[in-house]
Amino acid sequence: MLSNVRRSSPEAAPASPRDPARLAVVHWNVEHGNRFEAIAAALTTHADLRDADLVLLNEADVGMARSGNRDVAADLGRALGFHTAWAPLFLETTSGRDDDPASAGGRENEEALFGLGMLSRFPIGAARVIELPSPQALTFDGQGMYGRYIALAAAIERPGAPFVAVTTHLDVHRTRAHRADQMRALMESLRAERRPIVLAGDFNTSTFDRGVWHSRLLGAVALILWPGGALTRRLSRPDRGPVREPLFDELRRAGFEWERFCDGEPTLRLRFERLDEVRSLPKPLRAAAWRVLEWAERRGRLRLDWFAARGFQGGSGFTVRGLDGPGRASDHAPLAAQFV
Repeated sequence: MLSNVRRSSPEAAPASPRDPARLAVVHWNVEHGNRFEAIAAALTTHADLRDADLVLLNEADVGMARSGNRDVAADLGRALGFHTAWAPLFLETTSGRDDDPASAGGRENEEALFGLGMLSRFPIGAARVIELPSPQALTFDGQGMYGRYIALAAAIERPGAPFVAVTTHLDVHRTRAHRADQMRALMESLRAERRPIVLAGDFNTSTFDRGVWHSRLLGAVALILWPGGALTRRLSRPDRGPVREPLFDELRRAGFEWERFCDGEPTLRLRFERLDEVRSLPKPLRAAAWRVLEWAERRGRLRLDWFAARGFQGGSGFTVRGLDGPGRASDHAPLAAQFV
């Protein structure tokens, strides 16, 4: 169940790219597709997204009640008239977390899967699942999920300029060193690839360690006590500075570049009510600390989502604003990039 790559193809050939000399790509963590209509509308009508040749998705559900028991990637592919590929990360044993039970509206899950997807104007060739280091038991115990972290890699048959697309979603519940281990495994799996590569994903580059005894304390100290400018630099450019994420060292060693695609804007605004560390506090303590938490929350603007590439001559990227946040299409902002 967790090893299959699902595919779909459009009934008619997709339209030609707007600029054949430039490859336009979007990455988006779509928060399971809970607000499917808003996501589909953005991908088909938003000026910064509608001309994409390739859309790489994180957190795309299949058969989850919270997202209407849709096949989110396949349904978005139909809306765009694109080829699709999708692979599961996890089997869910609950209706989800945070806002998910409300989105489920009392419905039961049908397939209970979520994973990674890609939607392509060009035919999708050979695809494979790359398994990454994953503490399965802890993931299941803490989140009610069974599975592992992966990357989905596929050959994209762009006429005259084929390339490989890779989408991944790294572990939010562990340490920076663990995320670096995951990236190292991914880079090793791509080491022999000679075609150009577009890599995108939610790398969960918070610069905080989680899953260790002192993580809650150190995270709270940073969000509350670090000077505003220093905290902004830390969270918006986790590829730099004394507490940078070492996964970027793995990217650099493998010949990938990411800076030209990063504008330093946040892709997720922290919501403390979603954090296990906050929910686990006794209610009286949580209530007493809420003003401080609200203030710290406004400072928690994180750069979690990234493009990286190897084998292209140039390109640029930016963060698309106005689609992320409570009540909007997703909790994450999408990224748009061009590769030449």
